[in-house]
Amino acid sequence: MVSRMARDPGWRCGVLLVAGVLALLLGGLALYARGAVFDGRAFAERATATLRQDEVQAEIAARITDRELGASPELAAHRPVVEAAVADVIAGPRFEAEFRSGASALHAALFDQGERALVLPGVGGELRASLAARSPAAARLLPPADPELLRLGGGPLEDVLLRAAPVARDLSLLAPLALLAGLVLLGGAARRASTRRLAARRVALGVALAGGTTVAATTVARALVLSTFDTSHGDAVVGTIWSAFLADLRLWGLAAGVLGLVAAAVCEPGVAWRRVAARVLAPHGSGARLARAGALGLLAALLLWNPAVPLDLAVISLAGVLVFSAAAEVVRLASRSLFR
Repeated sequence: MVSRMARDPGWRCGVLLVAGVLALLLGGLALYARGAVFDGRAFAERATATLRQDEVQAEIAARITDRELGASPELAAHRPVVEAAVADVIAGPRFEAEFRSGASALHAALFDQGERALVLPGVGGELRASLAARSPAAARLLPPADPELLRLGGGPLEDVLLRAAPVARDLSLLAPLALLAGLVLLGGAARRASTRRLAARRVALGVALAGGTTVAATTVARALVLSTFDTSHGDAVVGTIWSAFLADLRLWGLAAGVLGLVAAAVCEPGVAWRRVAARVLAPHGSGARLARAGALGLLAALLLWNPAVPLDLAVISLAGVLVFSAAAEVVRLASRSLFR
């Protein structure tokens, strides 16, 4: 009975820490999504920014050409002329604004249950004029409507994501509440610490863990998405879109992780990284050992699936250790200088 009572505070502290980190993660993701995805203007701007990549322009040109030829099979004999006309339109001064307008309309349709297609308004007229200058006969065969670049839905996964979009946007309003709850939970874990320094270090490490988890999650998710494409062109296109919408989230995670590690080192500069590593590599208690076993199993699965992912995670972890060690060393040297 005594040993069980002695373990309860540590168990409760661990639950508070994990819950606090999860709340910070969810709150941070919701806050980021509100600014980068759920806001129509920001969504359109980020989507338009992908046009700076040559591979994205090439993909758009190929899609427009294929869709126009598919809608009018008679145009197949004029494919080189159509491709040249499409290239001129994409390189033209009005295409960026037309693409932004189409992206804004698609964003609105995602939440209003409208036509979930990325149509490029005005491109049809431009393409017809460009094609007429090269081949009037081909221009007469061109479909009258503006070209449709892509359409969402039709697959089980896409349909689920489309139905979840309005719900996710509504839940993102709770982002400030989730962040506050995370800080309160970390504060509850800190109250169980034996000293104020240890309490502050727990909160700082919780923030660092939330940031590091964000970086790790985006790294693994990006590798998972890119693994479905077997060409360098597809990787470049999808990687550009991924960076346009999620590169800032990774930066947020890195900033939170660095700030948390520095704060932890400042709060407890006497704790060397070797002691922290020893606790991670040789944890005490069945729960901690089970968590370590799960982490090792996950790492083994990642090594078999995509060896680059564990390497990225190892680099991130090593960077965290170096930041913590450097900050602790600076604090120790500063303390010696002040109290000589």
